[in-house]
Amino acid sequence: MNNKGIFLTENQLTYILVGSMIGSSVLTLPVDVVKDAQQDGWISCIFGLIYPIYMLFIANYLYKKCPKENILILSKKCFGKIIGTILNFIFVLFFLLILTEAASGIANILKIYMIFFLDKYKILMTIFLPAGFLAYKGIKPLGKANETIFYLTLVSFFIPIVALKDGMIINIMPVFGSGPVNMIKSTKETALAYSGMEVLFLIYPFLEENKSLKKCGLKSLLITGTVYTWFTFIAIYYLGIDVVPKFIWPVVTTTEALTLPIINSFRYIFIVMWTLIMIKIIANYYYSLTFGLNQIIKKIQRKDFIIIVYPIIFYISYKYENTIIRGAFASKIIPIYVLFNLSYVSLIAFLISVNNRKISIEK
Repeated sequence: MNNKGIFLTENQLTYILVGSMIGSSVLTLPVDVVKDAQQDGWISCIFGLIYPIYMLFIANYLYKKCPKENILILSKKCFGKIIGTILNFIFVLFFLLILTEAASGIANILKIYMIFFLDKYKILMTIFLPAGFLAYKGIKPLGKANETIFYLTLVSFFIPIVALKDGMIINIMPVFGSGPVNMIKSTKETALAYSGMEVLFLIYPFLEENKSLKKCGLKSLLITGTVYTWFTFIAIYYLGIDVVPKFIWPVVTTTEALTLPIINSFRYIFIVMWTLIMIKIIANYYYSLTFGLNQIIKKIQRKDFIIIVYPIIFYISYKYENTIIRGAFASKIIPIYVLFNLSYVSLIAFLISVNNRKISIEK
């Protein structure tokens, strides 16, 4: 793979990964985990890290063996042109799924909490313009944008802290009371929430030479895992497991605990910041989708794909009627895709390992 001298720093890669994992699912995750893990739902967020950690170590192995070749190139080498292209296309379409799911999610939040007077299609158009522009500019500007937006919105992760004063310790007691079986069952929901680490398999060749991919990945997982665990914990602590399911976005409700004389509700500030976060994640998936399509169909430039797929992602995002329907659809298809992604990257890593052993024996 020829990256033409375009490299990402460790920080830029780290925040692209953070920006690809932290999305609207963090706002709804408490509802999903309390179904099984109840008051221990926040602990399931920690267990759910097993999936992205595994993906990170596979990516790190491929990076060490083939630092200039991404997963799409390696797939063709391992499976042949025809089968490799089919598998690559399935893998790339995963970004179309999570892109449209994320876009529809933030559009619904804005429609309900802030700009209810606008039609959903107008909100989507507004969101896709900056996201598409960032994706169009390329990987380096995208890396800088992810880093900048992370620091600009860092305060949003701390806004729910005010809910501690109104919450009750009994809401999270007894710790481990739901039992290990229920906590393990709910890790399915938390593992799905961490979807986005797959971006790494496309962009690791852009990391500056002699830099640590593992360091970037672990740092991103520490940040992401902390945010997911913290938001889920504070929602359960503030609302309780009986009340959490009554809200679609319980994390947003916790921000209403902070009130100031000048500002009626910090909820609006939180949602504005979260909109920036969602534009960032949409841009990351937009870039990954078009980058992957360009790798498969080389006759069409990546920047041309930005324009070509725009009506497709807009139409799919708009067709999600509401959050409940979107969530039900995602909960059915994303687990299947996660299993495919796990098998896809694992098999490629295995075949490369076997091939390297054969070469060593021949030598």
